[in-house]
Amino acid sequence: MLYAQCPVPEDTHDGALESERCARRFFAVHSRAGPKGMLDLVHPDVEMVLKTRRPGDVLRGRDEVAQFIEEIEESLYELVPEVYRPLDETRIVVEGRIRWTDDERVMRDDPVIWAIEFRDGLIRRSAPASSVIEAETMLTAARSSND
Repeated sequence: MLYAQCPVPEDTHDGALESERCARRFFAVHSRAGPKGMLDLVHPDVEMVLKTRRPGDVLRGRDEVAQFIEEIEESLYELVPEVYRPLDETRIVVEGRIRWTDDERVMRDDPVIWAIEFRDGLIRRSAPASSVIEAETMLTAARSSND
């Protein structure tokens, strides 16, 4: 399923760049439906770098993302976006928090900065970064390699 535009049902954020509308939609769906809900919002060729369970591992393709979601189904995962920094219509940096339970069942609340790129209204790439500058650099490098 492809989404040409990504309005958030409760708030269309008129005037926002497409990347911000898509990001807000993704986090809203995740908040309502959990990790399984986000599966329809990832591109078939998605690349997602993990931050929690297997830090640094890269999930490639919707099937690997679905398999990872099955692995974490019993854990609490809450993504809390706080600041949206769109770079252009397809790329955005989002600052926020991720709340999750680790393997010892300890509740974690970690700050995170996501570098996110969309294609066809779906998440094509997502990776955690240690700073906004690093996230912007990652997105700029990814754009340059795709040109």
